[in-house]
Amino acid sequence: YDGLKFHRIIDGFMIQGGDANGDGSGSPKLSDLGLDVSGDNDKSYCIEGEFLSNGYNKNTLKHKEGVISMARADYTQTYSKSLTTESYNSAGSQFFIMTKTNTNLNGYYTAFGKVTEGLDVLHQIESVEVKVADGKESTEGAEVSTPVNPPKVTSIRVETYGVDYGMPDT
Repeated sequence: YDGLKFHRIIDGFMIQGGDANGDGSGSPKLSDLGLDVSGDNDKSYCIEGEFLSNGYNKNTLKHKEGVISMARADYTQTYSKSLTTESYNSAGSQFFIMTKTNTNLNGYYTAFGKVTEGLDVLHQIESVEVKVADGKESTEGAEVSTPVNPPKVTSIRVETYGVDYGMPDT
């Protein structure tokens, strides 16, 4: 994640990053996991959602300020059960960090960590100037969340406290 942009910022909600394309359109490749793959074998992958609505009841982390959660596609407005399942299992490399508590996400997104220091930096990022995404119309109701000058990740390190979680199921 070092050097990647925060491509989506919503004041009073969250900041989102983790996309190598820098705009939210990219998906991670198997090679990003350190797997020895090449050419046509280096496919995009998704991770199964570990949250209550997806039948997983071991994740009790709530979406409070500083909590880190997996971003995913949201097809749940479509009434097809298969699209809901696809949506729930569509996370990859993108993540978001909560800038404020939002209980509506609990049980619907995979929260997996928490910022342990630097919440002041989180709130500085949250307050950068944003606009409607390039190529989108500036109509009433359009999401204004694309940073004019996107902040970049300097360094992210995850402390697992000695636990080896292995590779994710993809």
